[in-house]
Amino acid sequence: MFKALYTTNFLSVLNDNYQKMLGMLVVTSWVSSDLKPLVISIAGAALVLPYIFCSPLADRVAQLYGKKKVVRVCKILEIPIVLLSVIGFLIKDPNLFPQYRYSTIIATFLVILAIFLIGIQSSMYSPAKYGLIRDIGGVENVSKGMGGMESLSFLGMLLATAIAAFMLDNFSDNSIVYSSLLIVLAIAGYVTSLFIKADETIDTEKNSLNPFHYMRSTHALALNYKGLNSVIYILSIFWWFATTIQLSVIVYCQDVLGLEKGEPAIIMCIAAIGISLGCIISGYIGNHSKNEIIRVPLYGIILSLGLVILFLLSARYYKIFTIIIFFVGILGGLFKVPLDAVIQRTVKHDQLNTILAYFNQISFLFMLLASITYYIITCILPQRYVFLMLAIVMFMASIWLKILLRSKDISICNRDGK
Repeated sequence: MFKALYTTNFLSVLNDNYQKMLGMLVVTSWVSSDLKPLVISIAGAALVLPYIFCSPLADRVAQLYGKKKVVRVCKILEIPIVLLSVIGFLIKDPNLFPQYRYSTIIATFLVILAIFLIGIQSSMYSPAKYGLIRDIGGVENVSKGMGGMESLSFLGMLLATAIAAFMLDNFSDNSIVYSSLLIVLAIAGYVTSLFIKADETIDTEKNSLNPFHYMRSTHALALNYKGLNSVIYILSIFWWFATTIQLSVIVYCQDVLGLEKGEPAIIMCIAAIGISLGCIISGYIGNHSKNEIIRVPLYGIILSLGLVILFLLSARYYKIFTIIIFFVGILGGLFKVPLDAVIQRTVKHDQLNTILAYFNQISFLFMLLASITYYIITCILPQRYVFLMLAIVMFMASIWLKILLRSKDISICNRDGK
């Protein structure tokens, strides 16, 4: 049922994250230690800014031309975008070109530009791919569809990180090897998108392309659904948490734990395994229990405790650090999927793409905030205080959700999507 969509999304996530991981790990090796947090923050911001400004356009395009067509066009545009990254990596390869004065600046610019463009491509693609879940499987298969989609997404992140680590450990002096995989994955993703089949209705209603007006008007639309805005903001806090973890682990593992270039990527792989496993478990439970969201605050509180342990942990216990990161990942998956399912089940079919585009705006605004808060915290305090900040915010989000559920300010039983 979901095979073609799952495969296309998996290859897309794999390539996006492989490109981003290569970019972050390689570019940070080109610059001095004091510039690493700044470069990481710029790269993170470059990926998320397009989601804030392009989401209204993504909604309009999907309404006019259909979600399947949007997915296919975005996949074919991925090919020239990844070529920019390839050129950036090749410029810095001493085996191919002599290292002249401005090679680092030019290569860094091209790699970050490619990350920015892949952000635009992904922001156009994201609402369409999630909107297709209900078109393909119906409301009765939303939990299964979301669980499978999210688990494969995090599996793609996992493999991207693992492949990046392997490539950099074994082919760091041969940029042709590790950069050519970007092109192969982009082509494969386009091919699989051709097999997606879904019964969808093309809506010709035109929403505003002004991102700020769009955000206000869609916020008002979401008020028609009990607790929907609260769910979207809590999910956005989760994405703030996930983005900050990804940004911090790279530098924390290098500068605090003293791990080599490929080793931080391995730890991030382990975190991705945990999240993927949590999504699979949550998708299975959600298909058999419509009230799985009731347990989400507990998952968030336990996750917060894990982050506090990471804050208190001595740098020499890197194995314990890795184990805790794994369980934090599982709890993250358990926390996320039930909230995603609430959106899919609650919103009317003809408004779902609009709400998903709005959700993209809000969640990626929080991801941009993650780049900013990460940079501020690391400028003022040691790296480990990032984990304390994450623990406090996730704990507060969990308590907020608990209060909403107790006061019945979130509808958890609407499964018809009509």
